[in-house]
Amino acid sequence: AGEIAALLRSRGALFFDEIVSGTRRLVTDVEQGLRELIAGGWVASDGFQGLREIAGGSRSRERHRRRAPRGGNYLRGGMFAGGGPPGRWSLVRAPEHDPNLADEYEDEVAEATAHALLARYGVVFRDLAVRESFTIPWRYVLRALRRLEARGVIRGGRFVIGVAGEQYALPDAVTLLRDVRREPHDGTRITVSAVDPVNLTGVLLPGDRVPAQRGRTVTFVDGLPETAPAPVAVGD
Repeated sequence: AGEIAALLRSRGALFFDEIVSGTRRLVTDVEQGLRELIAGGWVASDGFQGLREIAGGSRSRERHRRRAPRGGNYLRGGMFAGGGPPGRWSLVRAPEHDPNLADEYEDEVAEATAHALLARYGVVFRDLAVRESFTIPWRYVLRALRRLEARGVIRGGRFVIGVAGEQYALPDAVTLLRDVRREPHDGTRITVSAVDPVNLTGVLLPGDRVPAQRGRTVTFVDGLPETAPAPVAVGD
């Protein structure tokens, strides 16, 4: 996000493909960076469709990509050749130009990122967060989590045994963890898509890593991958 803001400040309003080429970042990184800048009120688009596709997340982007012609998005040498959301993007205010605004921007984006992680996983810690494509460093997210704990919004503690570092959880997630721990194992089987965030096999859960690819699935038995040799202990 910082690189995009700096590019827009130096060159003015740019189309999506110009931002990709100017930052030399992956398309998904630029999309995420723009989403963070939109959330903080730092950028605007001259067209509603482009703003909707970026702010709408993966579903809007997938609809756009299905409409876009196959191939031709990259030139020889890996340069991006268009096909992104329409419209030009420009800065409303420049976070990196003013130290006070920079601090405000970091706090806003970090807290938004913390809320997104908590909504997705319920329990958040470094090893889980770094799997995501957020461009803001973990240390800023960690400070945001500490602030949320101080305000009584979330809880800090040791919720997942075997994971190093600080852990934070939504109060409802803590209650669910305790309830699940008390439930008897009855062989309940649940199959989900491999792209579901719950697919943490080989990362947090035991077993071989199952790549997050469309068309692949993961089956859980009593909450564990079907081929997992042993459970992950959950603390009080």
